[in-house]
Amino acid sequence: MNTRRRFVSGLGGMAVASSLGGFLPSARADAVARLLVGFPAGATGDRIARAVVPVLASSLGTSVIVDNKPGAGGQLAMEFVKNAPADGALLLQTIGSSMVIYPHTYKTLRYRPFDDFIPIGTVATAPIVLVAATTTPAKTVAEASALLKRDPKYGFYGSPASGSVFHFSGVLLQRAFQSSFDHAAYKGSAPLLQDVLSGQVPFGFMAQSDIVEHYRAGKLQVLAVTGTSRTSQLPEVPTFPELGYTNLVNREWFSYFLAAGTPGDVVTKYRTAVRKVVASEEVRKKLQDAGMEMAEGESAVLAATMQREYGQWQKIVKDIGFVAD
Repeated sequence: MNTRRRFVSGLGGMAVASSLGGFLPSARADAVARLLVGFPAGATGDRIARAVVPVLASSLGTSVIVDNKPGAGGQLAMEFVKNAPADGALLLQTIGSSMVIYPHTYKTLRYRPFDDFIPIGTVATAPIVLVAATTTPAKTVAEASALLKRDPKYGFYGSPASGSVFHFSGVLLQRAFQSSFDHAAYKGSAPLLQDVLSGQVPFGFMAQSDIVEHYRAGKLQVLAVTGTSRTSQLPEVPTFPELGYTNLVNREWFSYFLAAGTPGDVVTKYRTAVRKVVASEEVRKKLQDAGMEMAEGESAVLAATMQREYGQWQKIVKDIGFVAD
């Protein structure tokens, strides 16, 4: 069952109704734009949508509904948008993995990232952190490497899902360590976090947004973060490239897409709206408070990122030999 929340811009009812006919295909007074999120209410993607929609609605001049359609790691939402009318009434918010990793890990994927969607812009990124339990005797990545060589019982890590950017980040680190560092797949971040906090799992690759408050409370350790720059939330934590692990730069990103074939004027309206979203200090603060990093919002940057990371993950997945189904 879909979970919906209605976020209405600050416009009056008459102003909203009068604007719809020129933007959406329906001229009904109750017509709305729908922001489709492929993850459940309360998940990171849903929290981003809540922060973004008021500014998005104001820029578009219409009310916007957040429509949660979880399933298959976001794939159900992707398929829904692909098969919907390309009229601008439906905007997709999805993660980078669905565009640049899933095509290489799933034998059967019922959408084509570059053919079925039009890039609108990226609003936020989720830095990926290597965390350790407080009972794990390693406070740095170098100490973790030495620990794995010295004591194999610490030689495993958890991730929120098999075949995810978190899983593959661990594989890349294991190859750099040249030590046993086995993967334990979880069904989501919540159970993994509990096992790290309790000390049952010595290490984990997780999103910064899932652990930042626990880190500040001293309940777990953060050894390093992916990316080429330190994050605003954890400025004291070094990046992997700083430590010599130059291939650990990928982060999960949250971006917007329209169905291929959407009229050009509608595409332009959405791209303008997303630029206003990322320029909003209110949105920036909400996302940073949630452990996210603001992105640049430009469609050309999103398209270039897709092309670059698609090739990167294609090579990595082929090298690993991972198949999801």
